Amino acid sequence: MNCRRASAVCVVCLMLMAQGLYADVKTEERTRFEFAGVLGGMAKLFGGRAAREGEVTKIALKGNRRMSTTADAAELIDLNEEKIYQIDLKKKTYTVLTFEEMRRQMQEAMAKAKASGPPPAAPSQDNSAKPDQQQPEFTMDFKLEESGRKRTINGYETREVVATVTVREKNKTEKDGAMRLVSSMWLAPQISAMKELDDFNIRYAQKLYLPIAQDMAVQMAPAMAAYPGLAGAMGKLEAERVNLDGTTILTEVRFEAVGEPGQQKQAQPQPQPESDKQTGVPTSLGGLLGGLGRRAVRNDEKSAEKSDERSASIMTMRDELLKVSTVVADSEVAIPAGFKQTK
Repeated sequence: MNCRRASAVCVVCLMLMAQGLYADVKTEERTRFEFAGVLGGMAKLFGGRAAREGEVTKIALKGNRRMSTTADAAELIDLNEEKIYQIDLKKKTYTVLTFEEMRRQMQEAMAKAKASGPPPAAPSQDNSAKPDQQQPEFTMDFKLEESGRKRTINGYETREVVATVTVREKNKTEKDGAMRLVSSMWLAPQISAMKELDDFNIRYAQKLYLPIAQDMAVQMAPAMAAYPGLAGAMGKLEAERVNLDGTTILTEVRFEAVGEPGQQKQAQPQPQPESDKQTGVPTSLGGLLGGLGRRAVRNDEKSAEKSDERSASIMTMRDELLKVSTVVADSEVAIPAGFKQTK
């Protein structure tokens, strides 16, 4: 009996020690999307405050429980219970989904996607495909560099590291048309508490995805085979001796279309004669949107003249770390009092 009691005490002590190995951390981040042209004007006009100023997400991590909270909803992940709680802050209700149920839903979705996908192409008798019938092949160029720029962001001294990924058709240049992603990362000295969030994400992925990792790999293989143009797509790799140590305070990602200087202008609507332009205050929704569209086009043209005329911005995403704290109360990683569970 004494041995059993001693063993039980040891198990409890080990559990408490393991719990104590994880430090608490609380963060506040803001994410904002900006679209170019008419779409951007409509998003700001009808998207509300979140579209104009971005959405703020608060994350509280304590041990193996992580709560992510936005304006109207929250998500609580408990690794010990292997459960995900989706919380509706307006209705004061929540639902519960176990990891096993989540894996089952993912497997069902993969099976459905496989069943509804196109049938495999029958092998052709004539292996000599004509050049105009071949699928285009693409090349991805990657460049990583330090810009030398420095900024103080939310009280942190940061430096900029820029990663540029360009996708173009093989054996062609950017002038012939390409898509470019530019990621500007502003790094501060390492914030040790932020590592706790990374470690939690790893533990979460191991518990949720590892049991079905083999099935996911099998399902992805046909999807990759359906796009042979991406095989061996790595083109030029330019990476300086860049120091990536630190915590990212601000990330700005721009999606751009690249081509000849005249291509973007040709894609834009031609200016209307003075007699066709609306004057005064628009009297209808169509007039209002038309005015927004014309102003957006004119602004794009002016900015293109001042900057690189060979690229046109499509979308910009900003993710900013606002606050970091290491004090987390138990109530911040728990279902709020009075909330009811629904199915």
